[in-house]
Amino acid sequence: MEIIAKAPASCGELVEGVLDGTPFLVTAPISMYAVATVSDQFTGVHGLGEKAEEALQRTLAHIGKDSLPFGIRLDSEIPQGKGMASSSADIAAVSYATARAFGRELMGRELMDIAIAIEPSDGIAFAGLSHVSHTTGELFGQYANVSLLAVSIFDVGGTVDTIAYYQSKGNRGSQDDAYRQLLETVEQAFRTEGHRQEVLLGQAATASARLNQEHLEKPQLEEFIQSAQKKGALGVLVAHSGTVVGALWASELRASDVEQRTQELAAEFGENYSYMQTARLISGGVICEIRN
Repeated sequence: MEIIAKAPASCGELVEGVLDGTPFLVTAPISMYAVATVSDQFTGVHGLGEKAEEALQRTLAHIGKDSLPFGIRLDSEIPQGKGMASSSADIAAVSYATARAFGRELMGRELMDIAIAIEPSDGIAFAGLSHVSHTTGELFGQYANVSLLAVSIFDVGGTVDTIAYYQSKGNRGSQDDAYRQLLETVEQAFRTEGHRQEVLLGQAATASARLNQEHLEKPQLEEFIQSAQKKGALGVLVAHSGTVVGALWASELRASDVEQRTQELAAEFGENYSYMQTARLISGGVICEIRN
């Protein structure tokens, strides 16, 4: 028996802010994964960090079990400390695989509750794109039929003091109207489809990235946005409390064109923006495969 659970990374957030005193975000799950494997072919715990270990124990308690009678291994391709939901993906993958080993299929709400008990969570455990509070776990809305936008991911480097960041974000109630408008743009995007939806998502992401500059500045962000848009990008999204920046490209744009335009950006902004890789915006949620 082998249970393989995959949870996605994120490229920052489509939108993130504080509204009426409550922190919120709209997720931006991408095609990079943390993979948890539970198997009767090996024993022990392998590759789980401190947070994933805690997720294992909390999941066992949640489903009323004392221990896991199988081996468990965690593998991840998600960089840590960049604002790409590495911990959230680890927690979701481990929790889902652990419960599935006992025949339980955890819902997004349960996965989020386990994650929030450990640390603020990006909400990647929910299907589609989700509008959540990453501090309380409250789910405000979900959006299906996610456009598979290409995302060229860059890292501006450095580290982030997340406590200072959230203190700054929480003290700026004057931005409430702006964030309400951004959430309305996201709602409007999912009332339409095709290229129009992708344009609106790009607009919301870019506006949120700009608003975030007064809380956590990304070097040359405005110049990067302008250059990316001149090359055909629909917008730019950021890890609001992290170090990654992503250029968003239409889903119908050929991979070779995305690569060429990405390399042009990398050459132009190489001093501050280190190119990591290109992924796709996808639906959130855990994918599970069972092999006998």
